[in-house]
This record gives sequence, C-alpha cells and structure tokens, in this order.
Amino acid sequence: MDTYLKSGQVILELKKKKRITDKIIFQIKEKNLKKENNINLIAYFSYQFNFPVRYFFRKYYIRIIMFWVFSFTHAQSLNSFRSFDWVLYKAPGAITSFSAGYTFVYIGTSSGGVKRFNLYGNYFDYPLSTAQGLKNNNIEAVHFDKTTGLLWVSTPGYIQYSFSREDNWFSKTFYDIGLSKFDKVTKIGSSDRYIWLKARASYVKLDHSSGTMIGIYPVPDEIDIIWSSGEYNPDQRYNEVFTDYTILDGWAFSGDDLINRNGSRTKITSIFSSQYGNIYLGSENGIVFYGSKTMETFTPVIPDVVNDDVSSLHMDDSYMWVGSQNFLKSKGISKFNLKTSESLIFNFDETINMQSSPIYSFISLDHEIWAGGESILLYYNEKKDFWKTLEDSRVMSGGIVWDLCIDEHYLWMATSRGISRLDMSTHSIDHLGIEKYFSNTQVYAIEKVENDIWIGSKAGLFIYSNDNPKLINAKDLQKKEDLLDNFYNFTSIKENNNLVYVAGSLGIASYDYGLKEWKLISSSVVYEDELVYSMAINEKFLFVGTRNGLCRINIKTGQIRDYNYPFIGQVNDLILDDNILWVGSNNGFIKFKWKIDL
Repeated sequence: MDTYLKSGQVILELKKKKRITDKIIFQIKEKNLKKENNINLIAYFSYQFNFPVRYFFRKYYIRIIMFWVFSFTHAQSLNSFRSFDWVLYKAPGAITSFSAGYTFVYIGTSSGGVKRFNLYGNYFDYPLSTAQGLKNNNIEAVHFDKTTGLLWVSTPGYIQYSFSREDNWFSKTFYDIGLSKFDKVTKIGSSDRYIWLKARASYVKLDHSSGTMIGIYPVPDEIDIIWSSGEYNPDQRYNEVFTDYTILDGWAFSGDDLINRNGSRTKITSIFSSQYGNIYLGSENGIVFYGSKTMETFTPVIPDVVNDDVSSLHMDDSYMWVGSQNFLKSKGISKFNLKTSESLIFNFDETINMQSSPIYSFISLDHEIWAGGESILLYYNEKKDFWKTLEDSRVMSGGIVWDLCIDEHYLWMATSRGISRLDMSTHSIDHLGIEKYFSNTQVYAIEKVENDIWIGSKAGLFIYSNDNPKLINAKDLQKKEDLLDNFYNFTSIKENNNLVYVAGSLGIASYDYGLKEWKLISSSVVYEDELVYSMAINEKFLFVGTRNGLCRINIKTGQIRDYNYPFIGQVNDLILDDNILWVGSNNGFIKFKWKIDL
C-alpha cells in the first residue's frame, strides 16, 4: 500500500513537471515563431516587389538579416546624440595605417583615433574616436572594405567594424577571433568575401559581414586581397617617388627619414598609394604628407591639434588657443581655426624665445596673446610674429599661473603663490600693496567685473575696487543671507549679464550687481562634491567641469544633466560659443553641440 501511494505521488509530480515543461516549450515556440515571422517578413517583401527590388533583396539578404540581428544585440552608447555631436580632437601620435574609402582616406593614429582626410577637398574632417564608440584611440590598423562598405578598425584587444563608418561600432575581442590579448593586428585586408587580419605570426580570416572567424592560417589561402597600409618597410617602388617629388614648407627626404627646416628628423611610419595615384606618407610625429601625382609634390598637413591633453582654452575671434599640461607629449601650443579645423602649431623646441612649459591660462588683447605657465609667462605679438618668455623674478612671483585677466593696461595674474599685476606696456611688475595678503596662498581665479577685480583663493573670495582702491571680503556684500559664511576654496569666477557666478567648496552662488544680493545656484552635492575646475554660463544654463566630467545645471529650476562619459575625462576648461561648448579635458580638445540635448 505504501509503495502504491509513493508511486502515485511520483506520477502526480511527473504530470506537474510535464505541464510546466509543456508551457515552457510553448513559450519558446511562440518566441521563436515571432523571430521567424520577422525574418519571413523580409523574405516576403523580397518576392512581392518587382524584379530589380527582388534582385536587391536576394543579393543583400544575408546582410539585411545580420543587420536586423545586430540591431537587437548591440548596446548603443550616446544613443541620444548624432554621430558628431561630440567630437574629440587629440594629438595623433604616430601614423600607423592608411586606407582609402569613397570620400575619405582613413588614417590610423597611435593616440588620436582615426583621422579622415577628404579625397576631393584635401582637408581633415571630423575624426573618429572614443566619442563615436571606438574602444581606444590607439589605432593599430584601419581598413575600408569596398565590397561591403564597412570600415574595420583594430585597437588593442579588439576588432571593430561599422556599417555607417561613423558610429554604431560592433566589437569582437581578440579571444572571439582566436587571438590572445597580447597579439597585435598590424594590417587589415579584404577579398570579395572575406576580411583578413595580419597578426604577429598568423593571418585570421573573418566573414566580411558579421566578423565571424572562419579560420587561422600561416599564409592567406586567397590571392586577390586588397591590404591597407601598415608599418613602413623600405620599399624600392617608392625610391623614384622620393627622388622626383619635392616636399613643401622646407622639408626634405633623408633616406627613410624626413627633415624639417629646423633640422629635426622624423621617421616615415606608413606609406600608401591611392587608386588615383596620389601618395600619402605618415610620420612618427603625426604629420601627414599628401603627395600629388600631378604636381609631384608632398604637402605636410597637420591633423587638427598637437595637444594630447588640454589644460587651458582661449577663443580669439575665429581661433581657439589650446594649451596642455603635459608639454613633453603635446610639445607646443595650437592655434585652432574654428572654421577649417586646421591648426597653426607653435612648437616649444622650434620657436625662438618660447620656453617649454605647461600652459594653464590664456588671455588676449589687440593681437597680443598672454599664456600663463609654471613660473613663466609667455607673450606673443601676432602682428610681428614674435614670442617672448618672461621668467625673471622681477616679473614673476613664481608658481603656477592659474588665471589671467586684463584691466586697462594691466595684466592680473592669479598664481599658486599669490597675485601680481604686470604693466603690459613695459612688461614689468606694478606693485599694488595687496599682494602681501595673498602671499604663498593658492589663488585660482581672477576676473574683471565692471570696474572691480574679483579674486578667488583658498582663503576666500575678495574684491578689489578700482573706484575706491581697497580690498573687500565678499562676505561683506551679504545682507542677511550669510550664504558665503561656510564657503571657502573659490576655484572659478565667471560673469554673465550683470551676474557674477562663483564656485566654492559648498557649491555655486551668484551675486546680482543690480540688486546687491547673493543667491545659491547649486549645492556641490549635485556634482558629487568635486572641485570645480571650470564654468561656462549663458542666460539659462550653467556648465560645470570637474574631475568626473561635465554637467549642465538649469539656473532657474536647478535641474541637472550629467555628461560623465569616459571619453571626456577631467574637465579643465570650458568655453561656450552659442550652440557649441568647447571642452578642454585631460583626454583632449572636445567640441559638443549641446543644444541637441535640450
């Protein structure tokens, strides 16, 4: 009897499991049926339309299905923005690879992403970088497959490809394609049906639509492979070119090296010949030499900026002056043309009277540029094309020049050791008497507002009045609110529309010159209590740069919009120019079309 009861219980359990299993199987079938219906819908339309359309669908049937599948599996970053709403300009490093597409020559660089040189206009368009979804700005190889129209890129540990050739990148790890993470893809090529990767000791064969690995070979099993350029090796085919072609701007060939007018040498790192016969040379310092077959000349072209990081920005008419903290890697100051995206480079080692230094601040007046460095001040006269370095103890108080402002014919300097005032006509210090109050004190910000000089320091916020020469503590401007009593470490000061915005340890406050009132704009909690390195303001919004990135604050509502994308990094400087926000960060020089996000 007990055995019968036990058997009955087992049978009931099995029936219960069967009902559950049947339900699961039905759900799986229903799910699969939906997938099949979606796929069959493509097939249905391919046979219902007229012959040319049927032919198109038959020919590209696999690609359409693969695109449909990827659209569900690919996690899009920055999906609320268009391809180039964010643009990252960064020093290219060495040129690693060339490949010609329909419109651009794609140029792989060791630190600046993929530069795009227009084939017909001979200019650089927006680069492709981590801002468009690349895994790394170190590009080991780049290739355009004319059969599929896909752009392929190799970065450390990854192979990526894009249908649009701009964003929406699909990624394969080296492990996915049979390589180790220590491998390096030095060249990419394509045949009619496959993509080929040249690794250190093998060739990897991939499907040219999905990136699926087909096999690994000691040598390719196909002959008609079109390769992108890779690392340069001396080639007799180009000896005639080097002999017959002339390099402009004072450059010359010297074996496998290039020598500029100052005698500095740079190695050729990659060379490429396009289908039109034009030749492209890449160098280890990032300069691209465009060789015209018709003119038999090479023209050196610099892709955007030479700055690897950006610590300071200054807009002067249609130009942006760009300075870096790491002057050893960035090597100079860029004068970036906002209309053409071309730069005039002032190289520290090659410019007379220009001493190497990190650049932390800029200001200009009447074709004169002032740049604050570390214990030095650089002066440039644009009309005379003349640089001068001021570093004498009689001129400089020492320390890092964090900020600059101009008051009539005086240049005010906020430094890590206090403040000083320079007579711009004589280039000599004009002692004021208030310097002693800031001796050996970090002074981060200085701004002229109406006829006053606002000074932000670690010790507090102070105002020097030119009308009634004296130093005022900003706390004395308070009525009853006592807003600034707990504020200290004032790092940024900006003026807009008769309002002065100051960033301190507890947040951001504004002072209305007309109403003589203080107002708290935002608590530091909203940007994680980080130090504010920079601010940019218009009538509605306040942009704040910190170590963690960028945020936008609605001045009226207090609403916050964070932009903590990894490609931004620490924001050191901000300049707002209508619908464009220019960002200087540890990762480079960034252009952001911010109004698209409203």
